[in-house]
Amino acid sequence: MSIKMCDVCCGRRAKYICQGCGRSVCEECIEPYSLLCTECHKKMEGCLTPEETVGKEILQIFPTKIFFIGFLLIFIGMLIIFLAALLSGLRDSISLFLLIGPIPIILGMGEHALLLTILAVVVTAICVTIFVLLSRRKHF
Repeated sequence: MSIKMCDVCCGRRAKYICQGCGRSVCEECIEPYSLLCTECHKKMEGCLTPEETVGKEILQIFPTKIFFIGFLLIFIGMLIIFLAALLSGLRDSISLFLLIGPIPIILGMGEHALLLTILAVVVTAICVTIFVLLSRRKHF
């Protein structure tokens, strides 16, 4: 059994096949995300229009920005709820609904605890439903 050498660098043992040209390539001469040899990858990058390049960059930055925007919205929402509780006289009523994995932890105290707990459960159910629906979308 002969050892197949890389067709690009001719220096290392080939472990992969380029999806563009079909040559045998080593792990140093293949782009792991596209499974193209370095030469085919360079040709492919040269064929991209400026619009396609911009779209590619946006897709790489988009999830990070969405995460930080979501975190910021949650933080602002918590501040608004805290200020509303301080200013409206709900100092003696509190409710907490934590969902850690599949285990719900429900705490409530005070005159409005039942109403606040029901509200927390409904909002959590809506958020979990939205999360499940969005996670089922096909990613391209």
